[in-house]
Amino acid sequence: MPGVDKSGLEITVDNGELTIVRHRRTEGNSGEPAYREIRHNDFRRVYELDPAIDTTRIAARIDQGVLTLTLPKAESVKPRKIVVD
Repeated sequence: MPGVDKSGLEITVDNGELTIVRHRRTEGNSGEPAYREIRHNDFRRVYELDPAIDTTRIAARIDQGVLTLTLPKAESVKPRKIVVD
């Protein structure tokens, strides 16, 4: 997400869906550029989450335009070793 800082991101979880919305400010240019590599409008992505994801522990960070989301599994679905008596 080049050109976006954490104030321009909105990340929400609701009903098993993770929504990422990017808000980008446009600078007031006097004219339109001939070519633009990066679009300066907002976008929205919605992802369906696996029920095994612990939505209360989801974490996000952005560093130099790279958004990293951590989606940990719920403890109840992690494999566990059973001790035989």
